[in-house]
Amino acid sequence: MAPQRESVASSRPLQSRLMIKSWVVRLELARDDDGSLSDEGIDALTRLLAEEHVKPVLTRGDSGTVLVQVTLDARDDMAARSTAEHMLRDGANSVWSALGLPPFTIAFLDAAEGRR
Repeated sequence: MAPQRESVASSRPLQSRLMIKSWVVRLELARDDDGSLSDEGIDALTRLLAEEHVKPVLTRGDSGTVLVQVTLDARDDMAARSTAEHMLRDGANSVWSALGLPPFTIAFLDAAEGRR
């Protein structure tokens, strides 16, 4: 008797879990002293994030915050969030150290599946 083959339909759930998708993640970056980040700081952070190929979009928010949007590939929204927060933390640490700024806080806003 020949061994049974797994049907294509039964293998789809595994394939879809492993599928990499494009995600748009939005974060908020704020100085802990409620000060605003200079144009020089925003430009430097934008350049550092662009080196990671995440299509960064940085805009000024309320009360000195900086809204950061990045687009990246990940398996799910949690992986996308984690990767985006890690990249932003690394970039902000570099910029903050170079400019001698006080500590900062990163807040997650949302993550949505993007278009490729």
